[in-house]
Amino acid sequence: MSYRKIFWGLLLVLIGVLFILKNTGVLFFTWHSMWHLWPVILILWGISIIPVKDWIKLVLSLATVLVTFVAVQYYGPKDSHEWNFEWNDNRNNDDEDSTKVYNNVMSEDFDSLTKFAELKLNIGVGKFSIKDTTYKLIEVKHDNDNANYSMTAKAEDSLTIIDLSLEKGEFNDGKVSNNVNLKLNPNPIWDLDLNVGAAEVKFDLSGFKTRNVKVQGGASDIELKLGAALPLTDLKVEAGAASIMIRIPESAGCEIISNTFMSSKDFKGFTKVANQKYQTPNFAASANKIMINLQAGVARVDVERY
Repeated sequence: MSYRKIFWGLLLVLIGVLFILKNTGVLFFTWHSMWHLWPVILILWGISIIPVKDWIKLVLSLATVLVTFVAVQYYGPKDSHEWNFEWNDNRNNDDEDSTKVYNNVMSEDFDSLTKFAELKLNIGVGKFSIKDTTYKLIEVKHDNDNANYSMTAKAEDSLTIIDLSLEKGEFNDGKVSNNVNLKLNPNPIWDLDLNVGAAEVKFDLSGFKTRNVKVQGGASDIELKLGAALPLTDLKVEAGAASIMIRIPESAGCEIISNTFMSSKDFKGFTKVANQKYQTPNFAASANKIMINLQAGVARVDVERY
């Protein structure tokens, strides 16, 4: 049997196992940390084309994986977004979030003339959440004193455009500590353009009127929960090596266009109606619809109804 077939097969199996262990809570690690290990893929690829016997290639590959694992486990930087793998210690992330102290606050006041709001987010690395509402238009809190966030707001008639980006940040000699909590006003109709880079994202948008949501991520953990307050909500997700979880309400009809490569997909409650197209049984009859367009590389994608 060809070593190349074995190599790529084992690589896919390994990625799949990591997704399963992470999603089931057996291991804790972040994909943006794993992304820094991309040179290992080049090493393994190089081994696969060396003109030596297949068993030698296999030994070299296993040795590379073992050395990488040991190096990350014992010599990688230890911080809140750990390089090392950590076995489940029954931690409660929700409790950690509720007790977290945010030292830095930015906000934009809400004008009753604002009927539509657009948030353009360019955030890079860190852990980001949207969940709670605010009487202001937007409120941003973060815990990194060395992070230089820039937020501007521009009003155009009934539309307010907010641009939030991380201009500069120091993360303790390369260690990431950048936890950001965003609160939005529930009154306007929102368009969200989110460039999350290599970040952990947990956005609960079920309490907001979201019209267009675009998420671009690299090696990211992306968790989205949508509501169905409008007749049509468009969601577009573009990601590389990512873990993606999307939750939609059962009351909304939903269609998924999935253009993924080397990805694992699980669309609970959906029926495949055409090539790369999936729909819920109530899609045609629903007054409120959610359209999801997925483009992903090596990713784990789950869509479920609540």
